Amino acid sequence: MRFLTTQHQTYKHQTYKHHTRLTRPAARAALLLAALGTTAALTTACSGPGGVDLGKDWKGSSTFALAKVDGLVTIVGINPDKSRAESLAVVPQQADDDDSVTPHIVQLADGRWMVTVPRKGGKPDRRYEINRKDHVLDGRTGGERLRLILPGKTLVAEVAGLSDAKSASGSAESSVLVRNPADWTTKRELKVPGTIGLAASDPASDTICLGSGSGSGTKVSVANLTDGKITSVAVPSGLAVTDLVCPSGHPVVVGSPASGKSGGGVKVTLTRRAAETAVSVDGGRADAVAATDSSVVVAVATGNDTELVEVDATTGKELHRARVKGLTGVANLTHTSAGWLVYADKTVTRVDLATGKTKRFDLPGTLLDS
Repeated sequence: MRFLTTQHQTYKHQTYKHHTRLTRPAARAALLLAALGTTAALTTACSGPGGVDLGKDWKGSSTFALAKVDGLVTIVGINPDKSRAESLAVVPQQADDDDSVTPHIVQLADGRWMVTVPRKGGKPDRRYEINRKDHVLDGRTGGERLRLILPGKTLVAEVAGLSDAKSASGSAESSVLVRNPADWTTKRELKVPGTIGLAASDPASDTICLGSGSGSGTKVSVANLTDGKITSVAVPSGLAVTDLVCPSGHPVVVGSPASGKSGGGVKVTLTRRAAETAVSVDGGRADAVAATDSSVVVAVATGNDTELVEVDATTGKELHRARVKGLTGVANLTHTSAGWLVYADKTVTRVDLATGKTKRFDLPGTLLDS
């Protein structure tokens, strides 16, 4: 899950604009030069502004993250096979960047990686696409204010980080813009009651999952991007919802039971229904959740350690469990061919759930988004 923190709320969305286009080569070069400051920095790709050292492992990096390195936002390439994370590019810094809101990174269904940088004064977000071939960032135009991208199978959704409208009755509403990722034209605009605090999608489906409210008062709905239909989903009573994922368009809500901690360590209970799946985590704090085609994985903080628990998405049967020692908080989970990546503030831990083996390595700076 990813985090967007504003002065008003925390907004999450899983893993995984207006019309946009690639900049022409000259404009792209000027953009990168402005970010790096010198032609030498551009050609050698050894260091960036403020002394940020830039690596060269673009080919081996199977996933990307954002980190603050020496005060600058950088693109971090993660090579899980070699347990390595290194800064590969510096995101262009502008005077109107809104430092109170976290920038974001997301991978679209077609493999493209997009970076969003919020701006001050209600200005549209700044957008960039990672160009892995030329090792640069391509500028995109026409962003919206405080919009997060949720990738679908053939469409993408842009979700407002704050309620930005009111219904006929005067209650708060949040807008969802449905875009065509091929040319970024707007297909439709959806209105969702309340202020969206949880949002998730799956690139395998054009249905997204949304949540408003908090705790046991969370309201969950699913939105079909192709026809705009929005359907409310019941949340089990007594479940204080903390997270949400949306495998194949099916909402999975995660939370803690009202009864509180039970004995016997961490317990993860899954109940699947036709409209939704509820995951109750007892004996620890659920920090992050991710879903595959057949299972749900929850990172649960317990004492000075974190346990990763994988359960079957249909039956709820526990499949695997691994303990990451000395890890007290998890920001995100990402599945790779080399194992699960567990992101923390300054580190990444590769976990093999089948064997329980772990390998921790450092980020080049402080994690912003992954």
